[in-house]
Amino acid sequence: MQSRKLLTLLIFSIATIAIVACGSGESTDDTVSTTNDGAETAPILRIDETFTVENFETAGFKLNKEFDTDTVPKATNIYYGFANRRDIEIRKYASHADAMSAGVESAIAIMERSPASNSAGGIITSGNNRTSYHAYLVVGNMVMLCQTDISVCEQLATDVQSGG
Repeated sequence: MQSRKLLTLLIFSIATIAIVACGSGESTDDTVSTTNDGAETAPILRIDETFTVENFETAGFKLNKEFDTDTVPKATNIYYGFANRRDIEIRKYASHADAMSAGVESAIAIMERSPASNSAGGIITSGNNRTSYHAYLVVGNMVMLCQTDISVCEQLATDVQSGG
């Protein structure tokens, strides 16, 4: 099972590199060193597009709640919901640059935090259990925090239509 997961991640990473390399002629460093579910870099997708939560809802994200952004620097909105029975938090930023800086920093901090922690910020589900996120990815101006694995977030990122 682990080797299949690694193979899938490797194929996705190669495809992402090919897409970015074949994109614009600009030289951009859109990878971030992280421990994203054991990978060296987090996937960065659709950097030139801007999204709204409605774009993700159309792709299959089921919005459950919207949270205050006071404890998440530069986030303009924080949405909590699910897709394919997996919890997902989507953090909206004004730009891809904000998502890559403050958004990635915040995502890494969330992944490093203990799931039992009840400190300020993050999602507390019923019974005071905190949703534990093990992966994240950046999609345009959004940062997606993904429960268990990144595949559900990757599918949403693939299915989402821009236009926000």
